[in-house]
Amino acid sequence: MDIRSQADYHQALDQFTAWMDKEPTDLAPMLALRDAISAYEKTQGYELPEPQTLVGRLELEMYRRKLNKKNLAALLDIPASRLSDVLQGRRINLDLAKRLYKRLGIPADFILEAA
Repeated sequence: MDIRSQADYHQALDQFTAWMDKEPTDLAPMLALRDAISAYEKTQGYELPEPQTLVGRLELEMYRRKLNKKNLAALLDIPASRLSDVLQGRRINLDLAKRLYKRLGIPADFILEAA
């Protein structure tokens, strides 16, 4: 797949997001689209801004590690429903803060300030 314009780029992002929400069984097309999006972003000089919220940081980690919500919940060893709560901005407890620090490498001071 080749992304040549801003319109193609936005369409690809929408499709990729839809695939992530559905958790497809055939990952090959999704991975090809991910690579095309990444290649386009590099040619355009896109830089991901550093997130200012914990939700934003988790979404960035999901993007960087190519994880969907189910995989991130498994990595953190929490139920998917708890992760959904966190991604909706609900508070986290100390145990989850420790897991975010140890398993994702999110700095402790960021977790404390952003939570």
